[in-house]
Amino acid sequence: MKIEANLQKDFQSVQRKLLMKKLTTTPGIWIDGKTYWIQNGYEKLIPEHSISVHVKQIHKHSKIQYNEIYVRNHSTETKKMKILVLNYFTKAYQEHLSFVSPTENVIYHSIDDQLYLVNGKHETTSIEQRTVQPIWNVHTDLIWNNNHKGILKYQPMAKGSSVSIFSLNMEIKPQSSGISRAWSITGTEKKDILDLNHVLMKTSTSIS
Repeated sequence: MKIEANLQKDFQSVQRKLLMKKLTTTPGIWIDGKTYWIQNGYEKLIPEHSISVHVKQIHKHSKIQYNEIYVRNHSTETKKMKILVLNYFTKAYQEHLSFVSPTENVIYHSIDDQLYLVNGKHETTSIEQRTVQPIWNVHTDLIWNNNHKGILKYQPMAKGSSVSIFSLNMEIKPQSSGISRAWSITGTEKKDILDLNHVLMKTSTSIS
């Protein structure tokens, strides 16, 4: 009984560590020089722009966190906007390294032996801008190089308390909806993570 109790305690400890090191995703919308974060992670109504946002979490694989971001244009005019996706750890880790990979057009977060790949797409279009920032820049204009034009301030690497941000261009016709997808993949082998990312870029169906 004592051995079983110790095993259970060790298992719970491992589970807690895994949960602590889980990336948190917060979607947002940039439109006409203004940024709106979906703080509850699920939905937001933006009446001044006649749009609503709904985020749906989809289970695809044990190593994947996957979100579908639905935007509805309730107006009689076409709306151009950017989907923003913020990824971060709720706890600060000194060993945390986040960096942009321009050749692969993805963002990585790294802690100890765990690697996290962050990516997304709108229809068949990949992410437009990507950057990493100190976490205290979030919810300020410091994330922007040009807020009026929706140009993020580019920073390729950060350590410690940092976040990653990427954007997807979206154009929605009147009384229509658009959908973007965002995900993070966790693993210890870069090749395995990139293989899963390749599958997600090609399809929106389930992964067995």
